[in-house]
Amino acid sequence: MKKRLLALLLTVFSLSLLAACDSDDDHQQSQTKTEQHENTQTTQSNSSETKISQDEAKAIALKDAGLAEKDVTLLTVEQDIDDGRTEFEIEFTKDTTEYSYTINADTGEIISKESENVND
Repeated sequence: MKKRLLALLLTVFSLSLLAACDSDDDHQQSQTKTEQHENTQTTQSNSSETKISQDEAKAIALKDAGLAEKDVTLLTVEQDIDDGRTEFEIEFTKDTTEYSYTINADTGEIISKESENVND
């Protein structure tokens, strides 16, 4: 009788211990998924939040070049991060001149600009 009671107690204890371990694993997995989701949201919001839009950056570059959007070809605008600073890289062509601008995405300041004569 004592052996059966001892075996029963050991079984109940073992099952309780296993259930507790499984519950802890579920909690850790749930917590990890939550952290991954939060990190993804933070990354997405950091990469897309700028004080000026791509259109505003494009307008700044075109105005500086003294050109209207309808007068240029091969116009591209790309967002990039350089030295922890978010920037817009704008390139366009007018006739045989290629323009390249880098605009600070937070201030709208022209960081760099270049133009060069290119042949078709």
